[in-house]
Amino acid sequence: MPRVDAPPTPSSPPSAPRAEPPGDPAQARLTLAMLAQPAAPAAPAVAAAGATAAAPRRRAAWMRPAPLLAGSAVLLGLDLALATTPRVSAALTALETLLVPAWVAAVVSLERLRKAIAGARVEARKPRLALFLLALVLLLACVGEKWLILLGHAAEDAGQRGVVLYRSYTVLAFVVALAGLLGRRPIERLLATAAEHPARLMVLSFGVATLLGSFLLTLPQSLRSVADASFVDGLFMSASAVCVTGLAVHNVAETYTPFGQAVLLLLVQVGGLGIMVLSTFFAIVAGRKLRLRDAAVMAEMIDAESFARLRRNLAAIVLFTLGIEAVGALALLFSFLPHHTIASGPVSGEPLSGAGDHLWAAVFHAVSAFCNAGFSLFREGLVPLVGSPAVSAVVAALVILGGLGFPVHDELLSRLRLRLRGERPPRLSLHSRVVLITTAVLLVVGTAGFLLLESRRSMGGLSWPVKVLASFFQSAMTRTAGFNTVDYSLMGPATWMLTCMLMFIGGAPGSTAGGVKVTTVAALFATLRAELRGDEAPHLLGRALPAGTVRRALGLAFLMVLLVSGFLLVMLIVEPHHPMGLALETVSAFATVGLSANITPSLSAPGKLVITLAMFIGRIGPLTLAMALANQARARCYRLPEEKVGIG
Repeated sequence: MPRVDAPPTPSSPPSAPRAEPPGDPAQARLTLAMLAQPAAPAAPAVAAAGATAAAPRRRAAWMRPAPLLAGSAVLLGLDLALATTPRVSAALTALETLLVPAWVAAVVSLERLRKAIAGARVEARKPRLALFLLALVLLLACVGEKWLILLGHAAEDAGQRGVVLYRSYTVLAFVVALAGLLGRRPIERLLATAAEHPARLMVLSFGVATLLGSFLLTLPQSLRSVADASFVDGLFMSASAVCVTGLAVHNVAETYTPFGQAVLLLLVQVGGLGIMVLSTFFAIVAGRKLRLRDAAVMAEMIDAESFARLRRNLAAIVLFTLGIEAVGALALLFSFLPHHTIASGPVSGEPLSGAGDHLWAAVFHAVSAFCNAGFSLFREGLVPLVGSPAVSAVVAALVILGGLGFPVHDELLSRLRLRLRGERPPRLSLHSRVVLITTAVLLVVGTAGFLLLESRRSMGGLSWPVKVLASFFQSAMTRTAGFNTVDYSLMGPATWMLTCMLMFIGGAPGSTAGGVKVTTVAALFATLRAELRGDEAPHLLGRALPAGTVRRALGLAFLMVLLVSGFLLVMLIVEPHHPMGLALETVSAFATVGLSANITPSLSAPGKLVITLAMFIGRIGPLTLAMALANQARARCYRLPEEKVGIG
């Protein structure tokens, strides 16, 4: 198999068949602007496509796609804002019910218009009603569910009960109707465009997974109480799980049923491994062959050296992850068995209650730890287990391993195999050495900092061995895992600032960790040292760093600072909490850590949406930015004149 010297870029994708509509390529493509126009201007295009293509009938102005989209969006806003009484809810639901025929008519009309522009024979080919029927059934199911909730809400006269669930189905109905109106072609073009660019593909996959997870987490089957069903809360929890953050607006054990907990764990696993890695892995297991373009995109996403190593790398990533999680779950199971309250459901006054089963608690916490998520099934998290060396050691080891990244895992396992064969392994790569050394330094610095700042404050009632253990545990958790054995609300502002600094750095590239990454900080340190010493180029551990690596590190760090500052400014405007607490919350969300001073449940709806957006950008931002910068290089046939500016 030939070796890939350089991954393809969006400017020059590999030759592969593109998803284009049938017909003459010279014809104008169908756009939303064309769809929003009346049917009459489309007649020349239809005539040019063929004499047999009849122009669609002229529709009423309010049945065109643009007015339908705008009107439905306004109706959605009114529904979410005013659906607080049965009368208002009934009126809005009646309007949405009356709009269903208009949606169906618009979808069928748009399909015929697409085929007419594409040159298809409208009379001979009927619209593909199967997809429309499915969308119609889902839409009617959402509206029908809203009517059932509304009638039950009015009959029970339970105040606000059922309103949040009603609003969740409102959003679902709007999304289904929007997907039906857009139809199959625009979605196919969106997927085809995203498939050619790894950054766009990552944004799309994580966005779709977050949206689907939010709907699943607002289902009645996922919640112990219907009053906790809020689409904003479901979106927040889904984004926190897919982005492996761990921030929670609800107590997981008290709010979600075992089904809801399983959905949350599945989202964590999908977000940790990556949607594209999982889908490609299952395709390989099923015996499907990857197209050249798909293989090139996946090779760039997981940094595979060649197509020949792509299958091996994908299988190794998934199997290694599942294997480590299985070993961690087994170790946690033996650590949890002495605590009998873990086997009970959520019980008031029992800090470790909530999981309902020792094995389920072990599996959930092992997956959450290795994926650096930080969700816990216990009512008070891991705080009651602060004195358990076994639990602290296992969870910290899983978090550290998850934050090292697969490239380091692969290299360490290769060295171990060579040593078992009696062969001398080669020297570790610069990447692995930088990751391991920087990780060790940050762990020591964090442990010393927590011990110095909190030994007489939040950890004042603990013995010195437990203080050291708790300090090491918290230092490891700042690597983007939101577990804590000490209550952060009892810590001082200086400790919060230290935590923000460690969270901003994060873990290693190619891992589930967030932040700017330890390699970026190491490159910035080498650049600063070279500038102070007057060296010609920055270097690390006996190796010079390429200029492109330094530029990407500087650009990534600067952009991260700007984004975190912007999100913190918005949070200070919309939330009345302590500024340092909001800073901890914002950096924790953007670095996908999950540590909080217990202010997450008290955030307002705008604050939750801001934190949700910060988690999403933080999860896809650093890697997406690095790939975008690498793909934007273009050759110039000229060079601009140089001129100095004052620095410092």
